Amino acid sequence: MFRMVFGLSGSQLFGGGLAVVGVIVLGFSGRYVWRVTSIYRAKSISALNETSCGKLVRVSGTAEQGDADLLTAPFSDNGCLALRYAVEERRLSPYLLPWFVTIHELAGSDAFCVRTPEATVDIVEPAHTVTLKRTIVATVPSSDEPPERIARFEQNTAAVPVATHWRSPPSLFRPITRVLSLGTRRYSEQRVIPGDDVTIVGRITETGDGIDPLVVSDLPAGRTFLRMAKTSLIGLCIGVFVVLLGLVLVLL
Repeated sequence: MFRMVFGLSGSQLFGGGLAVVGVIVLGFSGRYVWRVTSIYRAKSISALNETSCGKLVRVSGTAEQGDADLLTAPFSDNGCLALRYAVEERRLSPYLLPWFVTIHELAGSDAFCVRTPEATVDIVEPAHTVTLKRTIVATVPSSDEPPERIARFEQNTAAVPVATHWRSPPSLFRPITRVLSLGTRRYSEQRVIPGDDVTIVGRITETGDGIDPLVVSDLPAGRTFLRMAKTSLIGLCIGVFVVLLGLVLVLL
C-alpha cells in the first residue's frame, strides 16, 4: 500500500515526477528542433553584402584557416577548424542490454573562413552545434590502458572519471562484465580541417563583418537537416513517452 502524501499515492507522485522530466526533455528537444529548422529558414548567400546585420543566413563553401590557430583534437592530435569529441562507455541499459553511453562530450570552433565562388566569408564566433562525420579514434577495453595521449586527457579533464564501477566492478561480477565488454570506452571525434566542404548556418554579426554560426556541418543543407532531424525526433519521442507514462500513473 502506497503512503498518501497531499492526497496523492506514491505512484501518482512518481508519475508526476516523470511528467515533469518528460516536459523538460520536450523543452530541450523543441529547442533543438527549432535549430534544425533554421537550416531551411536561413537565406542562402555567397557573400556578406547580400543581406543585413542579424539576418539568419546559410553559406556553403570550402573551409579555410583564418587568423586564429587551429584547434587540436584531443584524441588524434590533429589540427582542425571545428571540433566535436565524445567519450562513451559501454554500460547496461534500463532494459539490461549493453550499449555505449556518452559520459563526456564537447563541441566548438574558433574563427575561420569559408571560401565561396564569390567571396571569402568570415566565421567569427564559436559554433553552437557541430554535426560532422564521426571518426572512432580508439576503443579501449576496461582491462587495457588507453593510449598515452588519451590517458593524459582523462587525467587532466575533471568531467571524465578515470575509473567507474563499470570499468572496475567487484570481483564477483568481473566475469560477466568481461563477457559483455562492459566498461569498454570509445573515443570519437568530428573534425573540420582546412579544405573540407562545409555548410554554415548562422546570423550576420552586428558589425556585418562575419557570421555567428548556429550550425557547422560537412553535408549540404538537405542532408544536414535529415541528420539533425533524426536526433531531434528521438528526443521528442522519448519526451512524449515519458510525459504520457507519467500522466497514466497520475490518473490511475
